[in-house]
Order: sequence, then C-alpha cells, then structure tokens
Amino acid sequence: MAEPHQSLRSIYERALREEQRALIGWATGLAVFSVVMLAIFPTISGNESFSKLLEAYPESLRKLFDVTDYTTGPGYLRSEVFSFMAPLLVAIFAIIWGSDLVAGEEDRGTIDALLSNPVSRRRFVVEKWAALVSGVLLLSAMLELTLGLLGPAFKLHIGWAPLSAAVLGLALVAISCGSIAFAIGAATGSRALARGIGAALAVASYLLSSLPSLVSWLRPVRPVSLWYHALGTDPLVTGFHMGHLGVDLLITLLAVLVAVVAFERRDLAV
Repeated sequence: MAEPHQSLRSIYERALREEQRALIGWATGLAVFSVVMLAIFPTISGNESFSKLLEAYPESLRKLFDVTDYTTGPGYLRSEVFSFMAPLLVAIFAIIWGSDLVAGEEDRGTIDALLSNPVSRRRFVVEKWAALVSGVLLLSAMLELTLGLLGPAFKLHIGWAPLSAAVLGLALVAISCGSIAFAIGAATGSRALARGIGAALAVASYLLSSLPSLVSWLRPVRPVSLWYHALGTDPLVTGFHMGHLGVDLLITLLAVLVAVVAFERRDLAV
C-alpha cells in the first residue's frame, strides 16, 4: 500500500524502486548475453571458411536475418545482437513494465491511495512514463558499455559513435512499444490487453522491417514499422538518422498524450 502524502517526485522514484530487482536482473542478463556474443566472435572474425559457408546459405535467409559482412565487427553485431535478439529483449521488458505501470496499480488496488495524494492524474501518468524511459535507457546503457568496453578484448573493434547509434535505435523502438502498451493500460485498465497489443506490435514491426527484402509487395508499407525507422537503416554502418528516429519519437509522444488524456477522463470508481 502506498504511503499517504507522498511527494510529487516520489511517483517516479516509487516506480523505479519497485522495479529495482527486475532492472538488475534484466541488466545482468543483457550483459551476460553480450559477453557470450563477444566470446564467439574470435572464432568467426576473418574466417574465410565460415564466410564461404554463409555464402552457400539461401539468399532469402541471409536477407531475413541480415547476415552480411558477418565476419566483420559491425556485420557480426548487426546480425547477432541488433537485428533481432537485443531489441526484442529490451522491448519485452518495456512492454511488460509499461503495461503494468498504471493498469497494475488498478489490479493491485493501490491506485486510489496514490491518487489521494496531492498529485494530479496528468503528473501521475507522466512520472510513471518517465520511469519507464529511465529503465529502458539503463538497460540500453548496460548493453552499450558491455559491448564497447569488452569488445576489444575479444578482437571486436567498433567506434562508440556507430555503437551509440545502434543502441539509441534499440532503445527508441523499445520505448515506442512500451509507451503504446503503457497508453493502452492507462486507457483501459487492462494489463492483458496492453501486453497483447504491445507484443503483437513489436512482432509485426519486426516482420514489416525484415520481410520487404524478400517480399517486394511489402516494401511500400515498410515505413509504418517502428523497427524499420529505429534499426532498419543499419545504424552500425550508416550512423544516426534523425529523420527516421523522429518518426518513432513522434509516435511515442502521441502515445503518452493518449495515455494522459484517456486516464484523466476515466472513471476509476468500481
């Protein structure tokens, strides 16, 4: 049960404090995943036999999993870390937590106690969302530091600028999906609905970013994919694309606006 008369700032702090153990666990998991991926790289780097093996793969598979320049540092990280697994993991975290931040308070019966404090509904929603963003950025920072600092020890050298561009894209797609789940939870009070739609959105976004390289008729709809704007521009090689990132940022801000307006208008009496 929330303590009465919490300060305005405590909504944000309380959300982070409640998720502290989960954040530590997810950050540790991402660090371990990164180290394992780095440890495999020396057996692949410059391996001509492995390159020939990959060339024998069907072109459709190489395009689907973005396996190009696989024996180079950027190509390896693109394929094994940033093309699917790491963004998916962080997005899952954001969707699970985002769907719980408001709807979970309703399910646990703690929202009335929180809103009885001198804090507006708008401030409540914004601070909850700010905690979500902070959590995603923390996980993303852990991923970047692990890859950037330990990469040279495993003969994987990549500049901080392209690595930061890829991590920023990863963080933004996770924040976008998490914010949409957050908005649905705030608007409906249903964690299950928020998680279901958030997960479906993340999967559909990935497929719409990847499949157009195989299915030509899907190319016109590729720009609707959050994943495409965040990571489909190959930031590890081409760097920051602020126009594309701006699309995901705009959708994120619209989701927050929907969350605020919908929650302010809802009747929470049961």
